Amino acid sequence: MYNCFDIAKYFIELAEEEGQGLDPMKLLKLTYISHGWHLGITGKPLFDNEVQAWKYGSVIPDLYYEIRMFGKDPVDPFLINISAKTPLKQEDKEFLKKIWNNYKGLSGLQLSALTHEEGSPWSQTWDGTHNVIIGNDIIKEYYKEKLDS
Repeated sequence: MYNCFDIAKYFIELAEEEGQGLDPMKLLKLTYISHGWHLGITGKPLFDNEVQAWKYGSVIPDLYYEIRMFGKDPVDPFLINISAKTPLKQEDKEFLKKIWNNYKGLSGLQLSALTHEEGSPWSQTWDGTHNVIIGNDIIKEYYKEKLDS
């Protein structure tokens, strides 16, 4: 199984191919959303890092703490490369490329708004405190329902 850095690394590569950088919020949200769709479509997690409900949405703390220093600037790919451990399979690259193509035009704030929608895993879990774990079962059900509708 991958870690969140393996997925984030590939999103940075896709952005660089198009002459773009990814700020921390957009990178976090793309990584989370790809995990959600993967759970909804395959029933299996894309990475093994914990997802939590925070005030501003669903967060992968391991990734957040690694990239928060960049603020609104693009994340340095070198930093992510250090923590990425597993090369992606071609089928997973193709899956992530579809996610990228669907969401690349949205800002981090717009992606964050998507994770706050009524009925989202975040809205089902957020209780006003940090460190509330969003279970993969909740994420899977939400994205499976989106897929079916």
